[in-house]
Amino acid sequence: MSTLRPFFSVVLSLSLAPLLFAASDWPQWRGPDRNGVLSGGPSLAETWGSDGPAKLWESEPIPSDDDGGHGSVVVADGRAYLSVVWHRDEPSETRTITDLILRVRLNHQNPAALGKELIDKIEATRESLPPTLRGAKLDEFTEKFIDENLDKKKKEILGGFVRSRFKKGKLAIPLPDYEKLVKRVEKPFASQLEFETWVKSQGFADHVQQAVLEAVPASKRVAEDTVVCLDAKSGKTLWITKAPGEPKGRNCSSTPCVTGGFVFAIGSTHLYAVNTETGKLVWSQPLPAKAPGSSPMVIEDKVIIQAGKLAAYDAATGKPLWEQPKITGTNASPAFWKNGSNGLIIANSRSELAAVDPTTGEIRWTTPGGGDSTPAVKAENVTVLSSKESIGFASYRLSATGAELLWNHPTDARRSQSSPLIFEDHAYLFEDGEHRCVHLLTGKIMWTQKIPSSITSPVLADGKIFSVINNGNTLLMMKADPQGRVELAKANIRALWIPCPTVAEGKIFVRAREGVRCYDLSSTQ
Repeated sequence: MSTLRPFFSVVLSLSLAPLLFAASDWPQWRGPDRNGVLSGGPSLAETWGSDGPAKLWESEPIPSDDDGGHGSVVVADGRAYLSVVWHRDEPSETRTITDLILRVRLNHQNPAALGKELIDKIEATRESLPPTLRGAKLDEFTEKFIDENLDKKKKEILGGFVRSRFKKGKLAIPLPDYEKLVKRVEKPFASQLEFETWVKSQGFADHVQQAVLEAVPASKRVAEDTVVCLDAKSGKTLWITKAPGEPKGRNCSSTPCVTGGFVFAIGSTHLYAVNTETGKLVWSQPLPAKAPGSSPMVIEDKVIIQAGKLAAYDAATGKPLWEQPKITGTNASPAFWKNGSNGLIIANSRSELAAVDPTTGEIRWTTPGGGDSTPAVKAENVTVLSSKESIGFASYRLSATGAELLWNHPTDARRSQSSPLIFEDHAYLFEDGEHRCVHLLTGKIMWTQKIPSSITSPVLADGKIFSVINNGNTLLMMKADPQGRVELAKANIRALWIPCPTVAEGKIFVRAREGVRCYDLSSTQ
């Protein structure tokens, strides 16, 4: 681990209390206050033309999804930053069945949630499908089977599994064969000959042997933990800093935090501090758990992360300060509640919502909940989406000794990763195909509407809410109005469907499959 020279240690520690950023900056996950809201910045356009907001620039290629994750862009001091675990393939004598190959090229999905009886029925039906049942007739048969055999939850999660199996018919890879393949994931074969010998020894049918041999390339996946810095005005790459990483795919989807002249980023294996001006790597520390999707938070002189466990590091040196193993999870990001001269970390653990002392790591209180959603804090209130259906979308009044449940709306959702935002007296949640607005104190549902949205979390600036819907294809601008859901404009931008859009400096920054795009939101465009 490298450390800063003493002079830089002093400068950094002084600059971190409190966080420093311009009113129009978006320096961390979920914005300046980690609640999805930009309270400063210029006025924004009330609507767009038929072509949408003007595109200002597009970055050089930056990978995403399985090759670069789903982290969001942050903007500070005229620069845009992105944390990416940059994957690539390089020639290799070895052959490896990876999780990516199994999932994408061999169409593996774990159907265990269906139960053995239903799985056996699906497989027996698949194997009995006549070869003449194709096209629209097969689709009709499949949908009828799904309606008759799968409940709502199973349809959402595993309806695609049934469709895929029926479409392939007798050519689908048998489930017992998948079990053999799963046991060999990430266990390299020394050569193509060794790989072929193993495949032929497994008793696979000819079509399965061919599919497996064709799926595994003559290369291996490698990855580098990468921080990218772009000029926010032009999109020009200013610097790229790389460190050795591990190929963990889209699990690595963290968003960096910028403050005090440094960007703090989580990669596949380490936490990093990088100089924002030069791109020089200042220090790095191994993560408690590899490949988190959670995003770092800086409070006072500490970097707080949630990677398998909650942990704190000295921002100037990277020195580990404490770990709290009872606060688990790798996707939710911690928030902070400033209570007078004190403060508490508010963390959505795997099975509960918790408050943690930032100085010692001591748990002050917990309440049932948990999941991947990042809590949104405003004054003494916090809202969060729980993965527990019986809790769902909930609001609490915070205190040093506990959280008083103000209201909750049980939510039967396929996905529960979206994070809410709080604006004035209302909380907004866009999750799993539904948009809703709820009164912050009473829990009264002001409005709700079914919309084709998924994981991405909404953001707010200048009284307007921005979100990507339709699997990322559409950018939506809405009025933040509790009296009704008012759409102001839509635009086809073909963004990724998981990262949050970022509003800063009168612009909106989005992740696309091939890089970052920036659009003009200003009222003078």
